Amino acid sequence: MANTLQAGSGLTAGQSLTSDNGAYTLTLQDDGNLVLGENGNAVWASKTNGKSVVKADLQDDGNFVLYTEGNDAVWASQTSGNSGVRLVLQDDRNVVLYAGDNAVWSTDTVTDTPAEAPAPEPEPAPAEPAAAEAPPAPAAQTYTIESGDTLWDLAQRFYGDGNQFQKIADANGIPNPDAINVGQVLTIPA
Repeated sequence: MANTLQAGSGLTAGQSLTSDNGAYTLTLQDDGNLVLGENGNAVWASKTNGKSVVKADLQDDGNFVLYTEGNDAVWASQTSGNSGVRLVLQDDRNVVLYAGDNAVWSTDTVTDTPAEAPAPEPEPAPAEPAAAEAPPAPAAQTYTIESGDTLWDLAQRFYGDGNQFQKIADANGIPNPDAINVGQVLTIPA
């Protein structure tokens, strides 16, 4: 959308102005708050959220006003009495209300280091062609119990997780994981 409102125009809930450099937005949010944003963060706000604001009008008399559905003014720039006005969201992050060439109101949010427009989302990488055939599942191994071994230690060694001990116990028909014997040959399932 444009970066400028002319006299007699405005924003309704959900509409925005965007700076020419694409880095800043001035949005009349659905909650009624008029917010100047940079990269998704609020820099300035009218603090009118929850006040049922439905439009922001740049009036012909030079006043920039936020109105409710009932046409009650809840916030204004206090700049009536000016003609030839326009509201500009500048590339330096400042929102300025001009009467002719004179600034009569601003958000005072100018920055010395203007942001750049957010980078566009990268294109997704092309999908890899499907492999013709999935590799075979790893074969089960055998292990001979040595002195001091526990199923917990074996699960930690073979699976990297001692909590997998029950997998070994089940594959070998061991009802009590603490009852293994030195020299016993166990199958370690994949």
